[in-house]
Amino acid sequence: MRFLILLSVLFRLTADLEAQTPTIMLAPNAQTADARAAHILQHYLEAMTGQKVALQTGLKVPSDGAVVFLGPHPNLRLVGLQVPPSMPDEAYFIHGKNNAFLIAGGGTLGSEYGVYDLLERLGCRKYSPRDSLIPHIDMLSLPDVPPRLEVPAFPYRELHYEPAFDADWARWHRLRTRADKARDWGMFVHTFRELCPPEVYFDKHPEYFSWNGTQWSNGQLCLSNDTVRQLAIAALRQKITDNPEALYWSVSQNDNYDYCKCPRCAASDNRYGSPAGTLLDFVNSVAAEFPEKTISTLAYQYTRQAPVGILPASNVSICLCSIECNRGLPIAEGCPDFARDLAEWSRLTDQLMIWDYVVQFRSFVSPFPNWHTLQPNLRLFQNHGVRMVFEQGTGRDQSEFSDMRAYLLAKLMWNPQANMDSILLDFGKGYYGTAQPAVQDYIRDLTASMQAAGSQLWIYGIPQTEKFLTDTLLEKHLIAMLDAKDMLQNDPVRQRHLLAARLPMGFARVEKAKTDSVAIFDMLSDSPEQCREAFQIFIDNCQEAGFRNLHENGYSPEAYVSDFLAFLERQRTAAGSVAYAPELTFPAASIYANGDPNELTNRRVGESDYRYNWLGFQGEHLQAVVRLNSETCKEISVSFLQDQQSWVFLPRKVIFETSLNGQYFEHVYEESIDLVPDGQKAVRTISWSVPKARVAQYVRVTAYNHLTCPAWHSCNGNPCWIFADEVVVR
Repeated sequence: MRFLILLSVLFRLTADLEAQTPTIMLAPNAQTADARAAHILQHYLEAMTGQKVALQTGLKVPSDGAVVFLGPHPNLRLVGLQVPPSMPDEAYFIHGKNNAFLIAGGGTLGSEYGVYDLLERLGCRKYSPRDSLIPHIDMLSLPDVPPRLEVPAFPYRELHYEPAFDADWARWHRLRTRADKARDWGMFVHTFRELCPPEVYFDKHPEYFSWNGTQWSNGQLCLSNDTVRQLAIAALRQKITDNPEALYWSVSQNDNYDYCKCPRCAASDNRYGSPAGTLLDFVNSVAAEFPEKTISTLAYQYTRQAPVGILPASNVSICLCSIECNRGLPIAEGCPDFARDLAEWSRLTDQLMIWDYVVQFRSFVSPFPNWHTLQPNLRLFQNHGVRMVFEQGTGRDQSEFSDMRAYLLAKLMWNPQANMDSILLDFGKGYYGTAQPAVQDYIRDLTASMQAAGSQLWIYGIPQTEKFLTDTLLEKHLIAMLDAKDMLQNDPVRQRHLLAARLPMGFARVEKAKTDSVAIFDMLSDSPEQCREAFQIFIDNCQEAGFRNLHENGYSPEAYVSDFLAFLERQRTAAGSVAYAPELTFPAASIYANGDPNELTNRRVGESDYRYNWLGFQGEHLQAVVRLNSETCKEISVSFLQDQQSWVFLPRKVIFETSLNGQYFEHVYEESIDLVPDGQKAVRTISWSVPKARVAQYVRVTAYNHLTCPAWHSCNGNPCWIFADEVVVR
């Protein structure tokens, strides 16, 4: 008998435990959005408790046990809850008391966002698409929460970081998904080429395009040409017919500075005080044809300054871009001209979008301490009534702290007043575990070092020029993170997270070595095979950390290592050069290497960035005479850079000559180079050698510049560049 009594008690206890799972209630006429949110909540609660969770549609409310109401319900009053009379789109309302909880939302997503709020209060997290926390809870009770209406600071929030490309992660963090964007946007920025394609019109009608002061260029459109307006309207009408559901349609400048300077456009620019006025006049006329659509255009680079004497039409949205701003300071302090433009545009329109940049384009895995600027910048945007925010990260590529930046930005884009320190601490404890203090200390010291060095941080920066990346700082925190790794011996996931945090420091040290003669000498003392083995570790670590590309143009770790090894080989060759005292026939541009001819014989070769160890010539040929520390030579070489997007082209012809006296030169070699479109950066070495040394005291190198960008280039007719790094004579 005693056994049966005990057994009945156990059964009753089990039933009581199972009763701890809430019942989810929907009204008989529940909206689709509320029903979808209810099923999401049911899925997670079952995963947390390991038990079935009832989802009921009807009027009868359970008399005991916890209950969650999704959306309006006739019997909410029985538990003392009430839905607000109205809510903005995507806003949500939560209220919990006495083990009853109400979630209601505006639009199609508000209720779902409220579900994620409750789940986070119960301990769930989505740190990244790969890393979630769903705690196991045997005795689940609903939290007491005072009535709370959550309204997003910005109705439109898009985050261009890798986690946000995952629909579940983006939705959890209340962001636009890729599917949302594909549905809502018919065209998205830099669309002039789509509306008036140069391959269709430029040959027969160059006047449809921009006059750059010397010739017609297909870089932009002539916005004062009425035929161009009609072509753009017709093209857009067809696109809208093909995709009628899309709301936003961008009518915006291409991604270059080559705007039209014909007399009509120049007069319009002058009348409006900015090329933005000429653009806006064009866009307004297009928008008038499509009153049911939102026509978006850019305030970007040469159109960033707000115009005078013209307003955006009511269905025109302005996308203001902060690409020029220093990221070492909040915009209000470090970029007051942009803050001024923001204030002026906000006075002209309430349809304002911000395209903000939280990325270092040239170095995805380089240390980039911009953390202290993220919240003040979003608060600045909020204070000026910005409605749409696009945060430009590293896209589909994982990068330095991309999971943590994305997590933080998502929270702040919803509410710029949130406690940033609490968000980072919560993320760090879950994502890094016991290594969180080491990561936090590193970010703190890195930021302090950057601020002490002058608070300069640029989206096209590279480690070689970052004074705050000191050897002492990097070595200290590399060691600290290796120590932290030892505390994660049985946690391979967090070890991988820590590797991704540590890898940018190692990358920065290797990059900085390119400008360090001692470090270069040390690397050259190793054999090529030893260098390859060392760099293979870097490739393997990048693969484990998820770093597929190192900058915006799809630069893989394998390609980086290949280029670095080639750089070392060119450096090895340059170290043995006998050339010195270069003299130039035509002056080099002073903005690179101060135009110093000695850049050609300093035994320091260049790499993929024309700002470092290269001598540049814009609209000029290169002709240099060097003296030799030898009476003979048997090898001459010069390397040139190609970066066509930046107007940097390989020379059309290179000639080598030798001389005994520096007056009379004998031709020894020439090479012509075909000019073809090529979007890849590249270094090309032109070389000559003979088996038997040639008597010579001087060498003359002539490289013929194309002088202007070719006809097929988006900025054709503008003076182009050649860059050379080192005249090597052996």
